[in-house]
Amino acid sequence: MNMSGLAAILAAATVGLTAPHAAATGPAPLVAGDEPVVVTQHRIATSRGPLAYEARAGRLAIRNAETGEVRGHIFFTAYVVKQPPGAKPRPLTFAWNGGPTSPAVLVQTELLGPRRIEGARFVDNAESLLYASDLVFMDPIETGFSRPEKPEFDKEFLSTLGDFAATAEFIRAWRARFGAEKQPLFLFGESYGTWRVNGTTEILEKRGTKVAGAMLLSGGVPGSLMPFEFQDAYYVPARTATAFYYKRLPPDLMADRAATLKAVDVWVSGTYMPALQRVGQLSDSERDKVAGDLARFTGIPASMVDRKTLVVSNRAYLQGFFGGDKAKTLNTYDMRIFGPEHEAPGYKGAVMDYFRGELGYRTDLNYVDLEEGYMPTPGPSRRSTGSRWSYNHTEITPEMMAHMNAGGGPPASQPWLQDAMRADPDLKVFVAAGRYDSLNMCEGNLKMTAKLEPALSTRFADHCYEGGHMMYRVLDTRLQLSKDLEAFVKGTGAK
Repeated sequence: MNMSGLAAILAAATVGLTAPHAAATGPAPLVAGDEPVVVTQHRIATSRGPLAYEARAGRLAIRNAETGEVRGHIFFTAYVVKQPPGAKPRPLTFAWNGGPTSPAVLVQTELLGPRRIEGARFVDNAESLLYASDLVFMDPIETGFSRPEKPEFDKEFLSTLGDFAATAEFIRAWRARFGAEKQPLFLFGESYGTWRVNGTTEILEKRGTKVAGAMLLSGGVPGSLMPFEFQDAYYVPARTATAFYYKRLPPDLMADRAATLKAVDVWVSGTYMPALQRVGQLSDSERDKVAGDLARFTGIPASMVDRKTLVVSNRAYLQGFFGGDKAKTLNTYDMRIFGPEHEAPGYKGAVMDYFRGELGYRTDLNYVDLEEGYMPTPGPSRRSTGSRWSYNHTEITPEMMAHMNAGGGPPASQPWLQDAMRADPDLKVFVAAGRYDSLNMCEGNLKMTAKLEPALSTRFADHCYEGGHMMYRVLDTRLQLSKDLEAFVKGTGAK
Protein backbone atom coordinates (compact mmCIF):
# COMPACT_ATOMS: atom_id res chain seq x y z
CA MET A 1 0.00 0.00 0.00
CA ASN A 2 1.31 3.47 -0.87
CA MET A 3 1.35 6.38 1.58
CA SER A 4 -1.75 8.04 0.16
CA GLY A 5 -3.72 4.78 0.49
CA LEU A 6 -2.65 4.38 4.11
CA ALA A 7 -3.54 8.01 4.82
CA ALA A 8 -7.02 7.52 3.40
CA ILE A 9 -7.69 4.47 5.55
CA LEU A 10 -6.41 6.13 8.71
CA ALA A 11 -8.34 9.31 7.98
CA ALA A 12 -11.51 7.25 7.79
CA ALA A 13 -10.62 5.57 11.09
CA THR A 14 -10.44 8.91 12.87
CA VAL A 15 -13.92 10.09 11.84
CA GLY A 16 -16.08 10.84 14.86
CA LEU A 17 -13.25 10.42 17.36
CA THR A 18 -12.20 13.08 19.83
CA ALA A 19 -9.30 15.28 18.70
CA PRO A 20 -6.06 15.18 20.75
CA HIS A 21 -6.66 17.27 23.88
CA ALA A 22 -3.13 18.67 24.05
CA ALA A 23 -3.95 21.22 21.32
CA ALA A 24 -6.54 23.54 22.85
CA THR A 25 -8.10 24.44 19.50
CA GLY A 26 -7.89 20.99 17.97
CA PRO A 27 -5.17 18.98 16.30
CA ALA A 28 -2.17 20.77 14.86
CA PRO A 29 -2.51 21.23 11.07
CA LEU A 30 -0.89 18.50 9.02
CA VAL A 31 1.77 19.18 6.44
CA ALA A 32 0.57 18.05 3.01
CA GLY A 33 1.08 14.33 2.69
CA ASP A 34 1.38 13.65 6.42
CA GLU A 35 -0.48 10.66 7.76
CA PRO A 36 -3.34 11.32 10.19
CA VAL A 37 -3.20 9.97 13.73
CA VAL A 38 -5.85 7.53 14.93
CA VAL A 39 -7.39 8.68 18.23
CA THR A 40 -9.54 6.45 20.45
CA GLN A 41 -10.97 6.78 23.97
CA HIS A 42 -10.51 4.15 26.68
CA ARG A 43 -10.97 3.38 30.37
CA ILE A 44 -9.15 0.84 32.52
CA ALA A 45 -9.35 -0.35 36.11
CA THR A 46 -6.21 0.39 38.12
CA SER A 47 -5.21 -0.36 41.68
CA ARG A 48 -6.23 3.23 42.50
CA GLY A 49 -9.57 3.15 40.69
CA PRO A 50 -10.74 3.72 37.09
CA LEU A 51 -8.55 5.73 34.72
CA ALA A 52 -9.83 7.28 31.48
CA TYR A 53 -7.33 8.02 28.73
CA GLU A 54 -6.92 8.83 25.08
CA ALA A 55 -4.85 6.56 22.83
CA ARG A 56 -3.05 7.89 19.75
CA ALA A 57 -1.50 5.67 17.12
CA GLY A 58 0.28 6.92 14.04
CA ARG A 59 3.51 7.56 12.17
CA LEU A 60 5.41 10.82 12.52
CA ALA A 61 7.53 12.06 9.62
CA ILE A 62 11.24 12.64 10.25
CA ARG A 63 12.32 15.49 7.97
CA ASN A 64 15.62 16.97 6.89
CA ALA A 65 15.72 20.29 8.78
CA GLU A 66 17.29 22.14 5.86
CA THR A 67 15.24 20.84 2.93
CA GLY A 68 12.08 19.54 4.61
CA GLU A 69 12.49 16.24 2.76
CA VAL A 70 10.92 13.30 4.57
CA ARG A 71 13.61 10.75 5.46
CA GLY A 72 11.48 8.27 7.38
CA HIS A 73 8.30 7.62 9.35
CA ILE A 74 8.38 6.56 13.01
CA PHE A 75 5.40 4.66 14.40
CA PHE A 76 4.21 5.49 17.90
CA THR A 77 1.47 4.61 20.32
CA ALA A 78 0.70 7.26 22.93
CA TYR A 79 -1.57 7.32 25.95
CA VAL A 80 -2.74 10.63 27.40
CA VAL A 81 -4.88 11.39 30.46
CA LYS A 82 -6.88 14.55 29.90
CA GLN A 83 -6.42 17.28 32.48
CA PRO A 84 -8.92 19.99 33.45
CA PRO A 85 -8.11 23.58 32.34
CA GLY A 86 -5.45 25.19 34.51
CA ALA A 87 -4.19 21.89 35.94
CA LYS A 88 -0.50 21.29 36.40
CA PRO A 89 1.01 19.61 33.31
CA ARG A 90 1.40 15.87 33.71
CA PRO A 91 4.82 14.27 33.22
CA LEU A 92 5.43 12.87 29.73
CA THR A 93 7.52 9.71 29.25
CA PHE A 94 8.97 8.54 25.94
CA ALA A 95 9.83 4.84 26.07
CA TRP A 96 11.47 2.20 23.87
CA ASN A 97 13.18 -1.18 23.94
CA GLY A 98 16.70 -2.11 22.93
CA GLY A 99 18.36 -4.13 20.18
CA PRO A 100 19.80 -2.48 18.31
CA THR A 101 17.17 -2.19 17.34
CA SER A 102 13.70 -3.44 18.27
CA PRO A 103 10.16 -2.09 18.63
CA ALA A 104 8.82 -0.90 21.97
CA VAL A 105 6.27 -3.70 22.22
CA LEU A 106 7.78 -5.43 25.29
CA VAL A 107 7.93 -2.46 27.65
CA GLN A 108 4.57 -1.24 26.32
CA THR A 109 2.58 -4.46 26.65
CA GLU A 110 4.36 -6.10 29.58
CA LEU A 111 5.31 -3.24 31.93
CA LEU A 112 4.33 0.37 31.34
CA GLY A 113 1.27 0.58 29.12
CA PRO A 114 -2.38 0.73 30.19
CA ARG A 115 -3.11 -2.67 28.68
CA ARG A 116 -0.90 -5.66 29.45
CA ILE A 117 -0.63 -8.96 27.66
CA GLU A 118 -1.05 -12.20 29.60
CA GLY A 119 -0.35 -15.19 27.39
CA ALA A 120 -2.37 -14.33 24.30
CA ARG A 121 -4.92 -11.89 25.73
CA PHE A 122 -4.85 -8.28 26.88
CA VAL A 123 -5.95 -7.22 30.34
CA ASP A 124 -6.01 -3.89 32.17
CA ASN A 125 -2.62 -3.05 33.65
CA ALA A 126 -3.55 -2.05 37.18
CA GLU A 127 -0.01 -0.72 37.81
CA SER A 128 0.50 1.17 34.54
CA LEU A 129 2.85 4.14 34.68
CA LEU A 130 0.04 6.02 32.90
CA TYR A 131 -1.35 6.73 36.35
CA ALA A 132 1.61 9.09 36.92
CA SER A 133 2.72 10.07 33.40
CA ASP A 134 1.47 10.32 29.84
CA LEU A 135 3.26 7.72 27.72
CA VAL A 136 4.67 7.63 24.18
CA PHE A 137 6.12 4.36 22.86
CA MET A 138 8.45 4.75 19.88
CA ASP A 139 9.36 2.07 17.34
CA PRO A 140 12.69 3.03 15.69
CA ILE A 141 13.04 3.02 11.92
CA GLU A 142 13.08 -0.51 10.43
CA THR A 143 11.10 -1.91 13.39
CA GLY A 144 7.35 -2.24 13.86
CA PHE A 145 5.52 -0.08 11.31
CA SER A 146 8.44 2.41 11.09
CA ARG A 147 10.19 2.69 7.73
CA PRO A 148 12.76 4.86 5.92
CA GLU A 149 11.19 6.93 3.13
CA LYS A 150 13.62 5.34 0.66
CA PRO A 151 15.64 2.13 1.11
CA GLU A 152 18.94 3.99 0.88
CA PHE A 153 17.96 6.23 3.81
CA ASP A 154 18.19 3.33 6.26
CA LYS A 155 21.88 4.03 6.89
CA GLU A 156 20.93 7.36 8.50
CA PHE A 157 18.99 5.54 11.20
CA LEU A 158 20.92 2.28 11.68
CA SER A 159 23.86 3.69 13.62
CA THR A 160 24.40 4.83 17.17
CA LEU A 161 24.66 8.53 16.40
CA GLY A 162 22.02 8.48 13.68
CA ASP A 163 19.63 6.73 16.05
CA PHE A 164 20.16 9.41 18.70
CA ALA A 165 19.56 12.20 16.20
CA ALA A 166 16.36 10.61 14.86
CA THR A 167 15.04 10.01 18.38
CA ALA A 168 15.70 13.61 19.43
CA GLU A 169 13.85 14.82 16.33
CA PHE A 170 10.95 12.47 17.00
CA ILE A 171 10.59 13.82 20.54
CA ARG A 172 10.76 17.43 19.33
CA ALA A 173 8.24 16.83 16.56
CA TRP A 174 5.83 14.85 18.74
CA ARG A 175 5.77 17.47 21.47
CA ALA A 176 5.25 20.23 18.90
CA ARG A 177 2.53 18.28 17.10
CA PHE A 178 0.52 17.70 20.27
CA GLY A 179 1.35 20.87 22.23
CA ALA A 180 3.21 18.96 24.93
CA GLU A 181 6.24 21.23 25.35
CA LYS A 182 5.38 22.22 28.93
CA GLN A 183 5.03 18.69 30.27
CA PRO A 184 8.00 17.51 32.39
CA LEU A 185 10.00 15.21 30.13
CA PHE A 186 11.18 11.69 31.00
CA LEU A 187 13.01 9.14 28.85
CA PHE A 188 12.82 5.37 29.45
CA GLY A 189 14.91 2.72 27.72
CA GLU A 190 15.64 -0.97 28.08
CA SER A 191 18.97 -2.64 27.21
CA TYR A 192 20.55 -0.81 24.22
CA GLY A 193 17.61 1.56 24.68
CA THR A 194 19.49 2.98 27.68
CA TRP A 195 22.13 4.21 25.24
CA ARG A 196 19.35 5.88 23.25
CA VAL A 197 18.15 7.55 26.47
CA ASN A 198 21.63 8.79 27.31
CA GLY A 199 22.62 10.06 23.89
CA THR A 200 19.24 11.67 23.24
CA THR A 201 19.26 13.33 26.65
CA GLU A 202 22.59 14.96 25.87
CA ILE A 203 21.30 16.23 22.50
CA LEU A 204 18.11 17.63 24.03
CA GLU A 205 19.89 19.30 26.94
CA LYS A 206 22.41 20.94 24.60
CA ARG A 207 19.46 22.36 22.67
CA GLY A 208 17.88 23.78 25.80
CA THR A 209 15.23 21.10 26.27
CA LYS A 210 15.31 19.95 29.89
CA VAL A 211 14.94 16.27 30.69
CA ALA A 212 13.60 15.75 34.19
CA GLY A 213 14.54 12.11 34.50
CA ALA A 214 16.21 9.21 32.70
CA MET A 215 15.08 5.64 33.43
CA LEU A 216 17.58 2.92 32.50
CA LEU A 217 16.40 -0.69 32.58
CA SER A 218 18.87 -3.56 32.08
CA GLY A 219 21.50 -1.32 30.57
CA GLY A 220 23.74 -0.50 33.48
CA VAL A 221 25.25 2.96 33.85
CA PRO A 222 26.43 3.55 30.26
CA GLY A 223 29.25 5.97 29.68
CA SER A 224 31.26 5.28 32.83
CA LEU A 225 34.14 4.17 30.57
CA MET A 226 35.12 1.26 32.80
CA PRO A 227 37.83 -1.08 31.46
CA PHE A 228 37.06 -4.61 30.27
CA GLU A 229 38.48 -5.90 33.56
CA PHE A 230 35.67 -4.19 35.43
CA GLN A 231 32.99 -5.75 33.25
CA ASP A 232 34.55 -9.21 33.42
CA ALA A 233 34.82 -8.96 37.18
CA TYR A 234 31.31 -7.70 37.89
CA TYR A 235 29.61 -10.33 35.76
CA VAL A 236 30.58 -12.71 38.58
CA PRO A 237 27.93 -11.84 41.25
CA ALA A 238 25.08 -12.67 38.83
CA ARG A 239 26.76 -16.01 38.18
CA THR A 240 27.06 -16.60 41.91
CA ALA A 241 23.33 -15.98 42.32
CA THR A 242 22.70 -18.36 39.42
CA ALA A 243 24.88 -21.08 40.93
CA PHE A 244 23.05 -20.60 44.24
CA TYR A 245 19.74 -20.98 42.40
CA TYR A 246 20.89 -24.31 40.92
CA LYS A 247 22.43 -25.39 44.28
CA ARG A 248 25.87 -25.81 42.71
CA LEU A 249 27.93 -23.82 45.24
CA PRO A 250 29.98 -25.37 48.06
CA PRO A 251 27.93 -26.08 51.23
CA ASP A 252 29.25 -23.07 53.15
CA LEU A 253 28.16 -20.74 50.32
CA MET A 254 24.71 -22.35 50.12
CA ALA A 255 23.81 -21.46 53.73
CA ASP A 256 22.80 -17.81 53.21
CA ARG A 257 22.42 -16.18 49.79
CA ALA A 258 22.70 -12.61 51.07
CA ALA A 259 25.92 -13.41 52.92
CA THR A 260 27.31 -15.22 49.88
CA LEU A 261 26.55 -12.31 47.56
CA LYS A 262 28.24 -9.96 50.01
CA ALA A 263 31.28 -12.22 50.17
CA VAL A 264 31.60 -12.45 46.39
CA ASP A 265 31.29 -8.67 46.08
CA VAL A 266 34.18 -8.24 48.52
CA TRP A 267 36.24 -10.83 46.64
CA VAL A 268 35.52 -9.30 43.23
CA SER A 269 36.49 -5.77 44.27
CA GLY A 270 39.40 -6.68 46.55
CA THR A 271 40.96 -9.69 44.82
CA TYR A 272 39.57 -10.59 41.41
CA MET A 273 39.53 -7.23 39.63
CA PRO A 274 43.02 -6.28 40.90
CA ALA A 275 44.25 -9.67 39.64
CA LEU A 276 42.75 -9.02 36.19
CA GLN A 277 44.41 -5.63 36.08
CA ARG A 278 47.87 -7.21 36.56
CA VAL A 279 47.16 -10.65 35.12
CA GLY A 280 50.39 -10.67 33.10
CA GLN A 281 52.46 -10.33 36.29
CA LEU A 282 50.84 -13.14 38.30
CA SER A 283 52.73 -16.31 39.19
CA ASP A 284 51.33 -19.74 38.35
CA SER A 285 50.33 -20.32 41.97
CA GLU A 286 48.55 -16.96 42.08
CA ARG A 287 46.68 -17.83 38.89
CA ASP A 288 45.64 -21.19 40.30
CA LYS A 289 44.35 -19.52 43.47
CA VAL A 290 42.29 -16.95 41.57
CA ALA A 291 40.94 -19.61 39.20
CA GLY A 292 39.98 -21.82 42.13
CA ASP A 293 38.17 -19.00 43.91
CA LEU A 294 36.37 -17.99 40.71
CA ALA A 295 35.19 -21.57 40.22
CA ARG A 296 34.11 -21.78 43.86
CA PHE A 297 31.98 -18.63 43.58
CA THR A 298 30.40 -19.47 40.22
CA GLY A 299 29.62 -23.19 40.40
CA ILE A 300 31.95 -24.34 37.62
CA PRO A 301 35.06 -26.56 37.59
CA ALA A 302 38.36 -24.70 37.83
CA SER A 303 39.39 -26.26 34.54
CA MET A 304 36.91 -23.96 32.75
CA VAL A 305 38.91 -20.89 33.77
CA ASP A 306 41.45 -19.77 31.16
CA ARG A 307 44.72 -19.56 33.10
CA LYS A 308 46.06 -16.92 30.70
CA THR A 309 43.20 -14.43 31.08
CA LEU A 310 41.54 -15.73 34.31
CA VAL A 311 38.23 -14.94 32.60
CA VAL A 312 35.31 -17.15 31.65
CA SER A 313 33.52 -15.42 28.79
CA ASN A 314 29.80 -14.95 28.95
CA ARG A 315 29.20 -17.43 26.16
CA ALA A 316 31.52 -20.02 27.69
CA TYR A 317 29.80 -19.74 31.07
CA LEU A 318 26.28 -20.10 29.67
CA GLN A 319 27.21 -23.07 27.50
CA GLY A 320 29.53 -24.76 29.99
CA PHE A 321 27.72 -24.39 33.31
CA PHE A 322 26.16 -27.84 32.93
CA GLY A 323 29.19 -29.40 31.29
CA GLY A 324 28.31 -28.49 27.73
CA ASP A 325 24.89 -30.19 27.80
CA LYS A 326 23.16 -28.40 24.91
CA ALA A 327 19.77 -29.01 26.46
CA LYS A 328 20.92 -27.06 29.51
CA THR A 329 22.51 -23.98 27.98
CA LEU A 330 21.67 -21.05 30.24
CA ASN A 331 19.54 -18.29 28.76
CA THR A 332 21.47 -15.07 28.11
CA TYR A 333 18.74 -12.85 29.55
CA ASP A 334 17.70 -14.98 32.53
CA MET A 335 20.13 -17.64 33.63
CA ARG A 336 17.41 -19.55 35.48
CA ILE A 337 16.01 -20.59 32.07
CA PHE A 338 17.40 -23.20 29.68
CA GLY A 339 17.61 -22.12 26.07
CA PRO A 340 15.58 -19.30 24.48
CA GLU A 341 12.31 -18.06 25.92
CA HIS A 342 9.25 -18.88 23.86
CA GLU A 343 6.22 -16.63 23.52
CA ALA A 344 2.80 -18.03 24.31
CA PRO A 345 0.82 -19.50 21.39
CA GLY A 346 -1.20 -16.71 19.84
CA TYR A 347 0.98 -13.95 21.30
CA LYS A 348 1.85 -12.29 17.99
CA GLY A 349 -1.75 -12.35 16.78
CA ALA A 350 -2.96 -10.83 20.04
CA VAL A 351 -0.49 -7.93 19.78
CA MET A 352 -1.48 -7.23 16.19
CA ASP A 353 -5.18 -7.39 17.12
CA TYR A 354 -4.41 -4.80 19.80
CA PHE A 355 -2.77 -2.38 17.36
CA ARG A 356 -5.18 -2.86 14.46
CA GLY A 357 -8.32 -3.53 16.49
CA GLU A 358 -8.33 -1.92 19.93
CA LEU A 359 -6.23 1.07 18.83
CA GLY A 360 -7.77 1.19 15.35
CA TYR A 361 -4.51 1.44 13.41
CA ARG A 362 -5.77 -0.44 10.34
CA THR A 363 -2.75 -0.78 8.09
CA ASP A 364 -1.61 -3.64 5.89
CA LEU A 365 2.05 -2.84 6.54
CA ASN A 366 3.71 -5.77 8.28
CA TYR A 367 4.87 -5.14 11.82
CA VAL A 368 8.58 -6.00 11.68
CA ASP A 369 9.65 -8.52 14.35
CA LEU A 370 6.11 -9.86 14.79
CA GLU A 371 4.88 -10.34 11.22
CA GLU A 372 6.58 -11.69 8.12
CA GLY A 373 6.35 -9.42 5.10
CA TYR A 374 7.16 -9.73 1.43
CA MET A 375 10.69 -10.09 0.13
CA PRO A 376 11.44 -10.57 -3.60
CA THR A 377 11.78 -14.23 -4.44
CA PRO A 378 14.22 -15.44 -5.54
CA GLY A 379 16.37 -13.12 -3.52
CA PRO A 380 18.04 -12.67 -0.14
CA SER A 381 16.11 -12.80 3.12
CA ARG A 382 15.47 -9.61 5.03
CA ARG A 383 18.55 -8.58 7.00
CA SER A 384 18.12 -7.77 10.67
CA THR A 385 18.80 -4.25 11.89
CA GLY A 386 21.50 -5.64 14.16
CA SER A 387 23.41 -7.10 11.21
CA ARG A 388 23.32 -3.68 9.51
CA TRP A 389 24.09 -1.61 12.61
CA SER A 390 27.06 0.73 12.79
CA TYR A 391 28.56 1.57 16.19
CA ASN A 392 29.87 4.85 14.84
CA HIS A 393 30.34 6.54 18.22
CA THR A 394 33.82 5.10 18.75
CA GLU A 395 36.63 3.29 16.99
CA ILE A 396 36.11 -0.48 17.09
CA THR A 397 39.42 -2.01 18.13
CA PRO A 398 40.33 -5.70 17.68
CA GLU A 399 40.09 -6.09 21.46
CA MET A 400 36.55 -4.69 21.44
CA MET A 401 35.56 -6.98 18.59
CA ALA A 402 36.93 -10.05 20.38
CA HIS A 403 35.05 -9.08 23.52
CA MET A 404 31.81 -8.64 21.55
CA ASN A 405 32.23 -11.98 19.80
CA ALA A 406 32.62 -13.70 23.16
CA GLY A 407 29.23 -12.42 24.29
CA GLY A 408 30.57 -9.41 26.18
CA GLY A 409 28.16 -6.84 24.76
CA PRO A 410 28.69 -3.81 22.51
CA PRO A 411 31.72 -1.49 22.51
CA ALA A 412 31.99 0.97 25.36
CA SER A 413 29.47 3.78 25.37
CA GLN A 414 30.40 7.39 25.97
CA PRO A 415 29.54 9.68 28.95
CA TRP A 416 26.57 11.25 27.17
CA LEU A 417 24.29 11.18 30.20
CA GLN A 418 26.96 12.26 32.67
CA ASP A 419 27.77 15.27 30.50
CA ALA A 420 24.07 16.15 30.38
CA MET A 421 23.88 15.86 34.17
CA ARG A 422 26.84 18.16 34.59
CA ALA A 423 25.04 20.74 32.47
CA ASP A 424 21.66 20.26 34.20
CA PRO A 425 21.83 19.93 38.01
CA ASP A 426 18.16 18.88 38.18
CA LEU A 427 18.47 15.81 35.94
CA LYS A 428 17.98 12.55 37.87
CA VAL A 429 18.51 8.92 36.88
CA PHE A 430 16.78 5.63 37.76
CA VAL A 431 18.82 2.47 37.14
CA ALA A 432 17.46 -1.09 37.34
CA ALA A 433 19.18 -4.45 36.84
CA GLY A 434 18.00 -8.05 37.13
CA ARG A 435 19.83 -10.37 39.49
CA TYR A 436 20.01 -13.24 36.94
CA ASP A 437 20.78 -11.19 33.82
CA SER A 438 24.08 -12.38 32.31
CA LEU A 439 24.53 -9.02 30.56
CA ASN A 440 24.14 -6.75 33.57
CA MET A 441 25.58 -6.25 37.01
CA CYS A 442 23.72 -5.12 40.13
CA GLU A 443 26.87 -4.56 42.18
CA GLY A 444 28.71 -3.13 39.19
CA ASN A 445 26.08 -0.43 38.75
CA LEU A 446 26.62 0.67 42.33
CA LYS A 447 30.39 0.73 41.85
CA MET A 448 30.14 2.73 38.61
CA THR A 449 27.80 5.25 40.21
CA ALA A 450 30.04 5.61 43.25
CA LYS A 451 33.03 6.48 41.04
CA LEU A 452 31.27 9.56 39.70
CA GLU A 453 31.66 12.91 41.42
CA PRO A 454 29.18 13.43 44.30
CA ALA A 455 27.24 16.05 42.35
CA LEU A 456 26.30 13.25 39.94
CA SER A 457 26.37 10.08 42.05
CA THR A 458 23.79 11.41 44.50
CA ARG A 459 21.29 11.81 41.65
CA PHE A 460 21.36 8.12 40.72
CA ALA A 461 18.82 5.69 42.18
CA ASP A 462 20.22 2.17 41.69
CA HIS A 463 17.94 -0.86 42.04
CA CYS A 464 18.50 -4.61 41.81
CA TYR A 465 15.47 -6.85 41.22
CA GLU A 466 14.83 -10.57 41.27
CA GLY A 467 14.59 -11.47 37.61
CA GLY A 468 16.48 -11.33 34.35
CA HIS A 469 16.90 -8.80 31.57
CA MET A 470 13.10 -8.56 31.24
CA MET A 471 12.71 -8.58 35.00
CA TYR A 472 9.08 -7.48 34.75
CA ARG A 473 8.19 -11.04 33.72
CA VAL A 474 8.41 -11.96 37.41
CA LEU A 475 5.11 -10.94 39.02
CA ASP A 476 6.43 -9.63 42.36
CA THR A 477 9.27 -7.83 40.60
CA ARG A 478 6.90 -6.20 38.11
CA LEU A 479 4.74 -4.90 40.92
CA GLN A 480 7.71 -3.50 42.83
CA LEU A 481 9.37 -2.07 39.70
CA SER A 482 6.13 -0.37 38.68
CA LYS A 483 5.82 1.15 42.14
CA ASP A 484 9.42 2.37 42.10
CA LEU A 485 9.13 3.89 38.62
CA GLU A 486 5.97 5.76 39.61
CA ALA A 487 7.64 7.08 42.76
CA PHE A 488 10.64 8.24 40.71
CA VAL A 489 8.47 10.09 38.18
CA LYS A 490 6.29 11.67 40.84
CA GLY A 491 9.24 12.71 42.97
CA THR A 492 11.33 14.01 40.08
CA GLY A 493 8.58 15.66 38.09
CA ALA A 494 7.30 17.62 41.06
CA LYS A 495 9.74 20.49 40.44
